[in-house]
Amino acid sequence: MSQLEEDLEIISGKSTNSDDWVKEGSSEATSRDFSSPPVIVNDYKQKRGSASPEAQQRHDRWVNLLGVRNKPDPLMDWDQLYNLKNQSQLRKDCRVIVDKIDSDTVNVPQIESLITLYCKKRRLEYDLENGWLDIMEKLLYLPFDQSVLFNVFYAITTKYVPRTDQKSKVFDLFRLLMQYHDPELCTYMESLRIKPQQYVTSWFRTLLAKDTDLQLCWSIWDHYFEKGDPFLIFFIALVFVQYARDKILTIKNGQEAVELLKNAPSQMSVDDVGDLLDICYVDLNYTPVSIREDFHGMLFGSNLVDDFSDIPLNTLMCLPISVQELYKKAIDVTSPTTAAYTYFVIDTRSHKDFNAGSVPGSYNLSGKLLVDDPEKFQIAMKSLLQFKEESHPSDHICFIGSGLEEDDSYMMMVISRFLHQNIKHISYVDGGYKALHSMLKDTKNLEKLSNHFNPIECRECNAQDKAPASSGWSIMERMKQAMKNKTEVVRTKMHELIENSHAPPKEENIKHISSKDRYGKRYRNVQSVFSINDSPSSDDEFSFSDVEVPLSTEKLKWTDVIGKPEITDHFEGHEIMPNKTSVPCYIALSRTHMHVFHNAKDSPSFVHASTRRPLSSIMRVTSKKRIPEFLTFKFGYELPTGEAHINQVHCFVLPKAGDCAKAVKNAIIALKPNLLDD
Repeated sequence: MSQLEEDLEIISGKSTNSDDWVKEGSSEATSRDFSSPPVIVNDYKQKRGSASPEAQQRHDRWVNLLGVRNKPDPLMDWDQLYNLKNQSQLRKDCRVIVDKIDSDTVNVPQIESLITLYCKKRRLEYDLENGWLDIMEKLLYLPFDQSVLFNVFYAITTKYVPRTDQKSKVFDLFRLLMQYHDPELCTYMESLRIKPQQYVTSWFRTLLAKDTDLQLCWSIWDHYFEKGDPFLIFFIALVFVQYARDKILTIKNGQEAVELLKNAPSQMSVDDVGDLLDICYVDLNYTPVSIREDFHGMLFGSNLVDDFSDIPLNTLMCLPISVQELYKKAIDVTSPTTAAYTYFVIDTRSHKDFNAGSVPGSYNLSGKLLVDDPEKFQIAMKSLLQFKEESHPSDHICFIGSGLEEDDSYMMMVISRFLHQNIKHISYVDGGYKALHSMLKDTKNLEKLSNHFNPIECRECNAQDKAPASSGWSIMERMKQAMKNKTEVVRTKMHELIENSHAPPKEENIKHISSKDRYGKRYRNVQSVFSINDSPSSDDEFSFSDVEVPLSTEKLKWTDVIGKPEITDHFEGHEIMPNKTSVPCYIALSRTHMHVFHNAKDSPSFVHASTRRPLSSIMRVTSKKRIPEFLTFKFGYELPTGEAHINQVHCFVLPKAGDCAKAVKNAIIALKPNLLDD
């Protein structure tokens, strides 16, 4: 049907999915009274009616697990304009969904309004291939009202759906994970020129919504949201590939293998979900933890997309792990661990450097020997593998080089030899011995290295050795630098905000409050605890906290603090002090308190407790529209009149401010479940 025919059909009123509401909304956008919700929201709530007990239970469970209960209605404060670049295509695609669902409770205006608002909030263009409508379709069968439906959809797509655009590294990381767990299959698929994006794209973009039926998708999502790990989709995809492994190894045509993999999810049933996830958790537990910790910012959320665009994951031979993870699993053996495996560390530095300091229990296999004497290297490699198989069969192999560019090129050659033998679970230490030595020196733990007795013989202790670091391989350092650069930008903006907050406001910016103004749903009988401020600063009416004496001068390791069972969430950033300066800070949340730590004096690798506040004393948490990373926490108590008395204010700049605010909110709700009752 042509566009002219569509318009004639709408004008004549013959269309069952009339677009009169769009034309009407466009013409009345400037005069609409935003103090009342759009008609489509009320109609939607009325038509949904009663739902089955199972559907209502799933509705309630997902709303809680996704943290969207009593969230403000996003449809109350948008411009009601349907002017996306691909608006016409979006409308057509919404009609397809409505026809497919074939229900009186769902219509085109409801879906189109949600996707249009979503695109505007995230500043994205609509494209059918992005999978949003596939996710939305699965949600439309549950009794969500319009505002909750949007919030659930937004939470799923921002927390659990990884970025799969051209700048995304999701497919490169999946290849590395497959290389780690099944190098033979990975190599064979690469020989057929099969790339992960050819078969996993819809799995990642829609969380399997496009590839599974309704009940199967719901069952997977039940477990997915309960687990709360966004990386779970990687391991589900890995299980699907492993399920088809035997058939793939017999296929000679790449396209045939791709079609086989694409159909893998459709071969499942609801009864298979439990077994699927059990296998996923096994693979997940046998994967380095630092992968999920260090790659999260690169793959999920909407920030830092450009900051990670030049990190060459596609050039890596195997997974990198952080020096912190190596320390926990191979050096700090006194700390209790429940890890499913340990590392068999192979040091590829020269024999001289190895004897001047090494990881305890590691084995030396000089990478340069591979070039100087290949036969001798082959004998040494064969003997080492035989020894590992006999004495440490379940250990994962972890290579460590010097951390210097020239030396690490030899390490990569050694890794290539091991991968050619299809050996599973191979990784390398990002930054090498140089990064490990630096970390142990900062924490005054150099004595934990083996044979580290003479600083003169140690290359890293010798200040005269200024060889360039291996920037090509130090992936995690570059990711951390990207996060640091982002923080610096935010800090600069924040200082400008503080400086401008005391300037008198311009007359044209003064806005008088009207009784008809509505900016979102309020909590019952109380002012909203969480809000976003339009004004440059709202803290002038309160005093910053006085300079406090640290709660304790005891020096603690941050890793030990967040490892305590009572700590539920933790964040790093900067705290704004009363004199408008900023200092690095660390926030740890328990079930009842917020703990703030600062760097210990003269010991930057240690922290000390600075502040401890009950979560019940949080009266308000605000962020800035211009700088969403700027969070202000206002502490106090409620007066008998019901008003909040503020006696302490703490301001923070956190790269993950949204996650921090959400964690605090969930903790407060857990303490005061009746606070957000309708």
